[in-house]
Amino acid sequence: MNTTAVKTSKVDQMLSIGDLILLGIQHIAAMCAGAMAVPIILGNSLGLPQSEINQLVSASFMMSGLGTIIQTLGIKNFIGSRLPMIERVSFAGVAALSAIGITYSTSDPMVGLQVMFGATLVSGLFCFLMAPIFGKLLKFFPPLVSGVVVTSMGLSLIPTAIKWAGGGVPSAENFGSFQNISLALITLAIILGIQKLSKGFLGNIAILVGMLAGTVISVIMGVADFSNVNNVAMFNINTPLRYGIRFDITAILSLFLVQLVIMTDATGNQLNLSNICGVDEKDSKRLVAGLRGHGLSSMLAGIFNTFPHSLFWQNVGIAAITGVASRFVGTAAGIILLTISFFPKITTMFASIPSPVLGGAGIVMFGIVAANGVRRLGGVDYNGNKNLMIVATSIGMALIPIAVPEIFKHFPAWARILFQSAVTLGCLTVVTLNLIFNEHGKKKDK
Repeated sequence: MNTTAVKTSKVDQMLSIGDLILLGIQHIAAMCAGAMAVPIILGNSLGLPQSEINQLVSASFMMSGLGTIIQTLGIKNFIGSRLPMIERVSFAGVAALSAIGITYSTSDPMVGLQVMFGATLVSGLFCFLMAPIFGKLLKFFPPLVSGVVVTSMGLSLIPTAIKWAGGGVPSAENFGSFQNISLALITLAIILGIQKLSKGFLGNIAILVGMLAGTVISVIMGVADFSNVNNVAMFNINTPLRYGIRFDITAILSLFLVQLVIMTDATGNQLNLSNICGVDEKDSKRLVAGLRGHGLSSMLAGIFNTFPHSLFWQNVGIAAITGVASRFVGTAAGIILLTISFFPKITTMFASIPSPVLGGAGIVMFGIVAANGVRRLGGVDYNGNKNLMIVATSIGMALIPIAVPEIFKHFPAWARILFQSAVTLGCLTVVTLNLIFNEHGKKKDK
């Protein structure tokens, strides 16, 4: 009993201001690249001008900060995990949101953005309300299902990294130029070199360091363009519903699936983080409160011009490496992220990193997402069952919109939203096949 008290106090331990800032910056360094990647991907998919993409990046930093504060401080033990948990925009929603944006942006990209925000808000409410009963649905998301979904997620993101490596816009005259490809490969080589030579903190922020080094090299090569930094204000507030909001039932339903994936992933990450921090993994109230925190963050994200949120798994790794369990380290990171969002020149600098640099880093970032899915699938039992066939079929289906996105061009709008997303298509397939082959008849057999 005393041991439990000591372990719990470890999470609630208050550190010195200097330590909180330093450790908070360390967490930000690990999640920074991922935090800005999603708004850049979605902004480019809609064809938004750079000024609006900068705004989306600022909104992402703001909500990452606010979501992290909600999770770490908690609201009356009802909302928030009260663990050193870092929130950020989730990669899980990129494919579905891109499909939504492409479908509704034929005349005006802002319409697509408004539908994205509406679906984000309602899906966040879904996550919030589902939190208490999600444990009962976990059996439908075993490693077989979550592994396929996460693998599909990574595979759907990799083409974006390849486009970035070529220069960003395939129709541009310099797309795929030797200069662009060289810069992407140099960035990739730096990241891999750091990973090879460093196993400590530097290794954890290898992607960020590689992007910074690649950006410096791009300046020397004359590729970087930071002129936008001079054109933005020193201070800006991300106002709610800046772009407006619209609600579409098909878009909302597609993000319900995304939220189930996020909740599954968040549950695993929170259980892992609880173990690292010496907190009882079986504390269902803390788990439900954490899921409510994700839901509330996503609801606020839809209002404050950004996208669904989740726990960032790399920050769980940093907690494991440092051994620092204080939730107030996460609070410090949240406050810093929130502060950064008010200074557009800082976020514009992040958003102005050249596409080839992002491409070199993206190959690693998005490849890691796919590799995590493969790792989950590696733990699945394939003997005496149809799991191999389920995985093969589901990933094959997920690859359809990645390989030939035009195949669904004659489908109605609601169907294009569902089927143009590799994650949604892969998720629907694997859940259905798992129910048919593994769940159906279980009770009868017993």
